Amino acid sequence: MVLVGTVAFEGYREWTESLGPDREWFIQLVQARTYQVIQSFTAEHDGMALPLRYDIQLVLLPGSVDPEAFINGVKEALKPYSPTPVRVALLCGEIPSVLSKVRKYLELGDYYEECEPREIAVAHADLNYFTHMTSRDGPYSAYVEVMKLINTYVESLADIAVVQYLGGDNLVAITEPSNLDAVIQELIKPNHIKVGVGISHIPRKAFSAAATALTRIREGGRRIKYLVLREG
Repeated sequence: MVLVGTVAFEGYREWTESLGPDREWFIQLVQARTYQVIQSFTAEHDGMALPLRYDIQLVLLPGSVDPEAFINGVKEALKPYSPTPVRVALLCGEIPSVLSKVRKYLELGDYYEECEPREIAVAHADLNYFTHMTSRDGPYSAYVEVMKLINTYVESLADIAVVQYLGGDNLVAITEPSNLDAVIQELIKPNHIKVGVGISHIPRKAFSAAATALTRIREGGRRIKYLVLREG
């Protein structure tokens, strides 16, 4: 099973309010830095991080990772950059329902479980001809089109996937392989969407396979709407 966890910044709201009214530029800098550190450290362990709401970020790790070592390591890596204390919880369970348990454990301090290796499915979706859309309608109109899709997917997939905007015209839905068919069918409802899917017990490899699948769809002239690849 993949380790699903969160890195949470304690007292984050209180910290932001302590900065005074001219603060948003600095908050954005801190959020970018802490996400960079978490993503880099997680990738070194064959995992992936998703920013979610930035004060609580999601990490996906292989079940083979030493959870205690990861928690200690990521907290040490964040020390020069985090404005608040950090708590980490790493749990075993199905996505996204396992995340409902995180808050309970974070209240107790750092927490982890040890998981057996198990596959995760990553569905990476993007819009066809997004560059042309941006040139034709302007960057904000193109951005609005992506946000409409994100809002639709967040609501329709809430019970079976974690949906995250990745920038540009890219979004990802993380789910269990048992729910993958339902996720794909929801993602491809719009005519202008293609979906690359990666399945692996190593999250970083699942993301890589999903990106490879998207490339193959493009190279094939977009004749298919989705492609699933499995990595060991």
